[in-house]
Parts: sequence; structure tokens; C-alpha cells
Amino acid sequence: MRHPEPSKRYSPTVKYILFPGRHHVLTSFQAQYLRALAAGKKTDATGTPIHMDPQPIVIFAVTSWDHAGTRRNPLPGHRREAAIERFASITGLDHIVVPVLNVPPTHRFADVLLNAVSVSSRSAIELTSDNTVLASSTPELIDLFEPKGFQIATVELDAAAGERIQRPWELVETIAATGSTNAISGLLHPASTRILSRYNLTEEIVELFADPLLGDEGDITETRDYASYQASFDGGAERKFALVAEHIRPGRIVDIGCGSGSLLQQLAQAPSLAESDLFGIEASRHLYEVCVHRRNMGGFDNQNTFFHHRNVLRTPVLAKDSVDTTITMALTHEVWSYVGPHDVHAMADAIFTHTRGGGRWINADVCGPDDPDEIVEFELDMLDGADDTDPTPTSKLDDATAYLDGLSTWGLWHRFVRDFRAHEGETISWTQVAPGTGQCRRGSLYEFLTKKDYHDSWLSEMHESFCHYTFADWRSIAETAGFVIDPASHSYSNEWIVEHRMTPVCTVRTLDGAPDPIGITHLVLVATKPSSPTPI
Repeated sequence: MRHPEPSKRYSPTVKYILFPGRHHVLTSFQAQYLRALAAGKKTDATGTPIHMDPQPIVIFAVTSWDHAGTRRNPLPGHRREAAIERFASITGLDHIVVPVLNVPPTHRFADVLLNAVSVSSRSAIELTSDNTVLASSTPELIDLFEPKGFQIATVELDAAAGERIQRPWELVETIAATGSTNAISGLLHPASTRILSRYNLTEEIVELFADPLLGDEGDITETRDYASYQASFDGGAERKFALVAEHIRPGRIVDIGCGSGSLLQQLAQAPSLAESDLFGIEASRHLYEVCVHRRNMGGFDNQNTFFHHRNVLRTPVLAKDSVDTTITMALTHEVWSYVGPHDVHAMADAIFTHTRGGGRWINADVCGPDDPDEIVEFELDMLDGADDTDPTPTSKLDDATAYLDGLSTWGLWHRFVRDFRAHEGETISWTQVAPGTGQCRRGSLYEFLTKKDYHDSWLSEMHESFCHYTFADWRSIAETAGFVIDPASHSYSNEWIVEHRMTPVCTVRTLDGAPDPIGITHLVLVATKPSSPTPI
């Protein structure tokens, strides 16, 4: 921050106090500071007096208004607005609240804020350096407004010498760490304390910060290409519906890990489910927002379609014994991959708990082959691309997708061996027999074959294990939770993928030289919760 000399500054009488921030909580210090600032009792960053209009207005520009349910933004905009309204009422500040939509980092963020105020007020308020003082302790934001000639009221940075004022976000982190507001009761403004308590938001903050599945932005992985991921969901929706349709019990139907909502769109169109209530639960913020947008645009024929941004492992959404059918589509392998086998069992237990007697859990996902530990020999195509000769880690490549697109299947194998679950400290054990030929566990080979074509989201795919459990393992997990396995349950080979993506580039045989056709890749597990015994 570069501040001009006070003698060189023009100090107008200003009407507006622009107070931007995420405002998840408000502080007692902020209340004292804004009252003093509004009364004309503060100087700016250069020591120049700030001359306030007799009737100043504080503009609370609430940034990332539409971004919620994440560690970076735990609370939705409307809850933050409620706290601000109460805060302003208690402090006696004339004010307005301006929503500012979430935007990527930009050097024009000052203009984003100024334009948001203009649009929100229908051009009735145009903030300039002549009528506005910026109230902010964020150096990066100060650096954007100073060149525009705005006076800067530095809020928490304006503390007495040797004194350090805790910022609002530090208070949020304290809530997350301690599980209550007790430790910061004197620092937190009563308006925030009341809103947090009334709507159980403290618990929500704690759960979001403790969630091991989601990152700061509310997504399972930050390396996934969501455009191609969503297209994959949408393109296979009809096929996925056909896979599970005959097993669905009407009533209350829940799709956990609903992605972009494409399967629920199919369910909403089914005449047999017209009287059912449909619930989509999605942990990824990005995909959840796609679902809500589609619903708002009339994308679901069944109006009783609802969405929740939740991780069901941490926050039960539906009551005990209340669900007729739960569908998990391409989800359970992600739970295993990102949080571990204990949580796979925890998910099965949670589904069993919310399922009513006679209800079903339908799990459709990838599946490991039978006898995954048997060593097999494989030959991979060496002529459909280049060798993997670049030692650069995939995450450091200038264009990883283009590089992977140019590799041969044999080259992709070498890249796969380097990348697969390396972050988790795992390794692929294999032996090269000859150029293009190697030996490894059948399960390791199938891991490669089932994900070698996902170049757009390669790093994300490298975290995910498809073949850790066989069909028998999945049966056991459901039975341990208390379910009874329906005879319709089965494992199978996705014939199209095998025919078009695997066998053209890979030949497999046992160590005695016998052909070993590529087999199991997926499963459909239909598990029923036993009905409660009839009372005597």
C-alpha cells in the first residue's frame, strides 16, 4: 500500500461508506469503528481527516453472495444479510446491503464492487472518490482503490500501537475449531451470535471445516474438468436409468451423489414415479449449483424434486426409516478413494438407517475383477502414439491433456504407473517382459484400462480407485449394514467399453499363456432392508 502525503490529499465530504467483505460474522470492533467513522471521528490511511455527510450510509457489499456450503464460504448470502440487518439496527447505522456474486480473482475487483452497487441501486447510487470512503483492512483491496483516489478507512488495521484486532474470518475459524462461540463472545457482535444460534449455523460451520471429503471450494477434487464430467453424466442418463429402473420402489426416492441431476430428470419423467418425491444430494458445490439452476429453469417434470448440498457421511439429510429407494450411481468408489473404506461402511450404515422396511439401496458403480491379485501378462499398443519420455510431473505439464492425448497406450501405462494414487503413497508393482509387454496384478491392469481414456481429468482420476473391491466385497458391505441382497444383483462387463476402448489396444493372458478375456468392470447391487417384524 502506497499512501500519498496528507498535504497532497483532497478530503471531500463523503456520503457513503463502502464496506465490502464476505461478512460471515460481524464483530463488536466493527460496530464501534463504523459508528466512529460515520460520526466523522476517523482519519484515513494517510492520517487525513475523513469528513462525513451528516447522514452517511454504510454500503455492506457482501462478496461471494451466491457461494455457500464451503469452508471458504460456509454461510449463504441471505443468512449473512439477516445478520447485517440486525447489526445495523443495533448500531443505528443507515445502510443498504448489496449482493456481489462470486467471481474469480481479478485486478478489476474494485470495478466489480462499484458496478454491483450501481446495478443493485438501479443507478441511484454511483460511488466515486468524491462521495465514498472505502472501509477495508484487506491490503489487496486497498491497493485497487487507492489509485482511483478513494480515501481508505483501514478498520482493523487502525488499531492502537501494539494492539492486534482479530479479523472476522479468524473468528469463523475459532468457531470451527471449538464448536461454539463461547471463546469469542466478547469479540463477536450480538447480531451474528443471534443469527448463528437461531439457525444452527455454528454446527454447519463445524461440519464444513471438519469434512475430509470436500476442499475449501466445496468440491471433492480441484483437478476435475467439470464440463466433460457433466457431459458424461448427461450423455449416459438414459442408460443409467434403464439399469436401475425396474428395481426402484416408488415413494421417497433419494439419489446420493446426484451429479448434475441427469438421472433425476429421467426419474421425474417416469409415469410410474409421478407420485414420488425425488431428492438429489450432492457434495460438490459446482454440481449442486447445476442442479438448482436446472430446477429453476423447469428442467424436472416432477415438481416435487428437491436438492441438498450435503455430505451424507457428516450430515444426515433424511429421517430414520423414511426413504423407499436410495440410488448411489458411480459414487461409492469416490467415497473409498477420497476418505477410505471405513466411510464406505459408514455410508452403507447411514443408508440402512434412513431406509424404511422393504425399501431398497441400489448401488451402480465400477467393480474390481474376480481374482484381482492374480498376476497376468499384458501387451499394449505401442504404435497408437508416442512413448512417455517427458520426466515432468503431470501436474507441471503446460498442457497435460494434449500431452496425454499424444501418448501411445504403452506410453499411457508408464504415465499411469507414475501417477496412480502416488499422492496417497501407493505404488503399482509390475515387471516389463519386453517393449509393450508387462506383468502385474489383474486388478492393477484393470485400474489402468478403466481410466486410461480420461485425459481431461487425469489427475482427478489418478486419485480414484475402481478395483479395490470385488462384487463379493460389495455384497458383504451391504449385508454387514443389515441389507438382504436381491437376486437381481450382478456384476458385469461394460461390453461397449471393452470392445471399443480396451481390446483394440490390450491383450491379456495368464502366465501359462492362456487367453484371459477382459471381464468384470461394473456392478448393480440391489439391497433390501428387511421389513419390521409384525407385532404379535
